[in-house]
Amino acid sequence: MPNRAKVFSLEEANALIPQIESLLANYEAQHHAFQSLEEQLFFEELLDCTTLPEDEIKTLEENLIKLEVEIRKIQKLGCLLRHPEKGWVDFLARRDKEWICYCWRRGEEKILFFHTLRGGFLDRQPLPDVVGPSCNA
Repeated sequence: MPNRAKVFSLEEANALIPQIESLLANYEAQHHAFQSLEEQLFFEELLDCTTLPEDEIKTLEENLIKLEVEIRKIQKLGCLLRHPEKGWVDFLARRDKEWICYCWRRGEEKILFFHTLRGGFLDRQPLPDVVGPSCNA
Protein backbone atom coordinates (compact mmCIF):
# COMPACT_ATOMS: atom_id res chain seq x y z
CA MET A 1 0.00 0.00 0.00
CA PRO A 2 1.49 3.38 -0.98
CA ASN A 3 2.18 5.97 1.69
CA ARG A 4 -0.37 8.75 1.82
CA ALA A 5 0.92 12.27 1.93
CA LYS A 6 0.58 13.86 5.33
CA VAL A 7 -0.82 17.37 5.81
CA PHE A 8 1.88 19.42 7.54
CA SER A 9 1.98 22.55 9.58
CA LEU A 10 4.96 24.75 8.82
CA GLU A 11 6.48 23.82 12.19
CA GLU A 12 6.10 20.08 11.54
CA ALA A 13 7.67 20.39 8.11
CA ASN A 14 10.59 22.48 9.35
CA ALA A 15 11.22 20.00 12.17
CA LEU A 16 11.89 17.28 9.57
CA ILE A 17 14.46 19.28 7.60
CA PRO A 18 17.57 17.98 9.46
CA GLN A 19 16.41 14.38 9.07
CA ILE A 20 15.59 14.84 5.39
CA GLU A 21 18.92 16.60 4.82
CA SER A 22 20.70 13.57 6.29
CA LEU A 23 18.65 11.10 4.23
CA LEU A 24 19.36 13.08 1.06
CA ALA A 25 23.09 13.02 1.86
CA ASN A 26 22.86 9.23 2.15
CA TYR A 27 20.96 9.11 -1.13
CA GLU A 28 23.59 11.29 -2.82
CA ALA A 29 26.40 8.98 -1.68
CA GLN A 30 24.50 5.89 -2.86
CA HIS A 31 23.64 7.58 -6.16
CA HIS A 32 27.27 8.50 -6.76
CA ALA A 33 28.38 4.91 -6.08
CA PHE A 34 25.69 3.57 -8.41
CA GLN A 35 26.58 5.97 -11.24
CA SER A 36 30.29 5.26 -10.93
CA LEU A 37 29.78 1.51 -11.08
CA GLU A 38 27.27 1.81 -13.91
CA GLU A 39 29.70 3.89 -16.00
CA GLN A 40 32.58 1.53 -15.27
CA LEU A 41 30.53 -1.51 -16.27
CA PHE A 42 29.19 0.20 -19.38
CA PHE A 43 32.69 0.94 -20.64
CA GLU A 44 33.94 -2.53 -19.73
CA GLU A 45 31.14 -4.07 -21.74
CA LEU A 46 31.61 -1.62 -24.61
CA LEU A 47 35.38 -2.07 -24.85
CA ASP A 48 35.47 -5.81 -24.28
CA CYS A 49 32.37 -6.52 -26.39
CA THR A 50 31.42 -9.20 -23.88
CA THR A 51 28.63 -9.75 -21.45
CA LEU A 52 29.31 -8.59 -17.91
CA PRO A 53 29.88 -11.17 -15.17
CA GLU A 54 26.87 -11.95 -12.99
CA ASP A 55 28.58 -10.70 -9.81
CA GLU A 56 29.08 -7.23 -11.34
CA ILE A 57 25.48 -7.08 -12.46
CA LYS A 58 24.36 -8.22 -9.00
CA THR A 59 26.44 -5.46 -7.36
CA LEU A 60 24.82 -2.89 -9.65
CA GLU A 61 21.35 -4.20 -8.74
CA GLU A 62 22.20 -4.08 -5.03
CA ASN A 63 23.26 -0.45 -5.38
CA LEU A 64 19.99 0.34 -7.12
CA ILE A 65 18.08 -1.25 -4.23
CA LYS A 66 20.04 0.93 -1.78
CA LEU A 67 18.88 4.00 -3.70
CA GLU A 68 15.29 2.81 -3.46
CA VAL A 69 15.64 2.29 0.29
CA GLU A 70 16.82 5.87 0.81
CA ILE A 71 13.92 7.22 -1.23
CA ARG A 72 11.42 5.15 0.75
CA LYS A 73 12.81 6.45 4.05
CA ILE A 74 12.03 9.99 2.93
CA GLN A 75 8.60 9.05 1.60
CA LYS A 76 7.71 7.36 4.91
CA LEU A 77 7.97 10.76 6.60
CA GLY A 78 4.88 11.81 4.63
CA CYS A 79 6.52 14.42 2.43
CA LEU A 80 6.72 14.34 -1.35
CA LEU A 81 10.18 13.81 -2.79
CA ARG A 82 10.03 15.69 -6.09
CA HIS A 83 13.64 15.39 -7.28
CA PRO A 84 16.10 13.33 -5.24
CA GLU A 85 19.21 14.48 -7.12
CA LYS A 86 18.35 18.17 -6.71
CA GLY A 87 16.94 17.69 -3.22
CA TRP A 88 13.46 19.10 -3.91
CA VAL A 89 10.87 18.15 -1.30
CA ASP A 90 7.24 19.26 -0.92
CA PHE A 91 5.07 19.18 2.19
CA LEU A 92 1.32 19.16 1.67
CA ALA A 93 -0.40 21.92 3.65
CA ARG A 94 -3.57 24.01 3.83
CA ARG A 95 -3.91 27.74 3.44
CA ASP A 96 -7.44 28.62 4.46
CA LYS A 97 -9.46 26.38 2.11
CA GLU A 98 -6.69 26.04 -0.49
CA TRP A 99 -4.29 23.11 -0.74
CA ILE A 100 -0.67 24.19 -1.13
CA CYS A 101 2.78 22.69 -0.78
CA TYR A 102 5.53 24.09 1.33
CA CYS A 103 8.57 23.54 -0.82
CA TRP A 104 12.11 23.05 0.34
CA ARG A 105 15.38 22.57 -1.48
CA ARG A 106 18.38 20.80 -0.03
CA GLY A 107 20.73 23.34 1.52
CA GLU A 108 18.02 25.70 2.74
CA GLU A 109 17.95 25.95 6.54
CA LYS A 110 14.18 26.05 6.66
CA ILE A 111 11.16 26.26 4.42
CA LEU A 112 11.05 29.64 2.72
CA PHE A 113 8.60 29.06 -0.13
CA PHE A 114 5.30 27.49 -1.13
CA HIS A 115 3.49 26.73 -4.37
CA THR A 116 -0.03 25.70 -5.33
CA LEU A 117 -0.79 22.06 -6.04
CA ARG A 118 -0.80 22.78 -9.76
CA GLY A 119 2.47 24.65 -9.48
CA GLY A 120 5.91 23.28 -8.99
CA PHE A 121 9.40 24.25 -8.00
CA LEU A 122 9.62 26.96 -10.66
CA ASP A 123 6.36 28.49 -9.35
CA ARG A 124 7.66 28.95 -5.81
CA GLN A 125 6.42 32.03 -3.98
CA PRO A 126 7.99 33.53 -0.85
CA LEU A 127 6.53 32.15 2.34
CA PRO A 128 5.57 35.46 4.00
CA ASP A 129 2.65 35.55 1.54
CA VAL A 130 1.34 32.39 3.23
CA VAL A 131 2.20 32.95 6.85
CA GLY A 132 -0.13 35.64 8.05
CA PRO A 133 -3.21 36.20 10.17
CA SER A 134 -5.45 34.21 7.79
CA CYS A 135 -3.19 31.17 7.56
CA ASN A 136 -4.54 27.87 8.87
CA ALA A 137 -1.46 25.81 8.00
